Amino acid sequence: MQQVDLLIIGSGPAGLSTAMHLLQSNPSWSQRMLLLEKAAHPRPKLCGGGVTLLGLRALKDLGFEYPLPIPGAEVDDVRLVYRGRTIHVRNRPMFVVYHRPQLDAFLADQARQKGIVLRENETATDLAVDSSGVLVETTKERYRAKVAVGADGSNGLTRRLVNGRSSKARVARLLEVLSPAREDAPHFSRRYALFEFSPVHQSLQGYFWEFPAWVEGRPVLNCGVYDARLVDRRDRADLPGLLKAGLVPSKPAEAHSRFQGHPIHWFSPRSRFAAPRLLLVGDAAGVDPLFGEGIAPALAYGKLAARAIQDAFARQDFSFRDYRRRLFASEVGRYLLLRWCVAWWSYHGCRSTLFMHGLWTVGNWAARLKSLSPTQPS
Repeated sequence: MQQVDLLIIGSGPAGLSTAMHLLQSNPSWSQRMLLLEKAAHPRPKLCGGGVTLLGLRALKDLGFEYPLPIPGAEVDDVRLVYRGRTIHVRNRPMFVVYHRPQLDAFLADQARQKGIVLRENETATDLAVDSSGVLVETTKERYRAKVAVGADGSNGLTRRLVNGRSSKARVARLLEVLSPAREDAPHFSRRYALFEFSPVHQSLQGYFWEFPAWVEGRPVLNCGVYDARLVDRRDRADLPGLLKAGLVPSKPAEAHSRFQGHPIHWFSPRSRFAAPRLLLVGDAAGVDPLFGEGIAPALAYGKLAARAIQDAFARQDFSFRDYRRRLFASEVGRYLLLRWCVAWWSYHGCRSTLFMHGLWTVGNWAARLKSLSPTQPS
């Protein structure tokens, strides 16, 4: 059995951010922690790939200058559409779209170069907590850690242990497809992304999206449909049908057969985010329920978790009783709380045409005010 101070389960943006923030605060952490990854980078990962300013700031805190040395499609104009009405939210950039496997592989490589030990192709199969630490069994080894960080996603062991198997499910649904595009296509030349909310009248609690992206040097459109399922008593939307309807005729029909889907756990202030000797970050803690945004919050969760872990070891108090308070007081916590509030009201009222037109009127004025004070990633 191997003994470590800290075991981070999962090496996506949340787990890697936690490790790199800890190392930044104290180089000795390179000898005190391990990251476990069930696959090997670059590993397949369904994701729209958008990194907003929150995430770019978190990367800058870690010493990564913008732009990153990997392909990314800048989006300066976010178009929110409802029944022919369009809200333009502009900045330079609003967000950057990265191919998720490549982004994760880049961050993992940077973590290794900094001295962080990452063990790939090693799946956590069981986890138990007692008064002296956390016992983790994997497909290769047994570990005893003083603290474990759950960065293992929506369906990971840690979230189920912290929240309990009988806890209320807060699960959104996604379908995604990559469609070939031309470099001179409007999404690239005009640097815009589309969020189409008109299908909310077809039981959808979300939107259809189109993002410009680069995959293996080729321009593509990352297209998908997001259903928050925040109001669970309503009928389920037909996601495959909505995605097929959203794909314009110029996209090849064979793209329809490549739909890929997965559930994601969204943030709720009613969720649990920690237990004695356990912290949740990233998708395990919860993504933005309004848009399903996960990468930027994941990177920001890492900074928060690193501070909580540092303080816990300094005090030798591993209860993490104050992690909820820390989260709600942090930048990422305020970000997610605001998105949760807007999502709750929006998706409860979205079947009303009057409500949606009122929401678009308010949103249009808010976007105009935002354009008067743009922010930059650097």
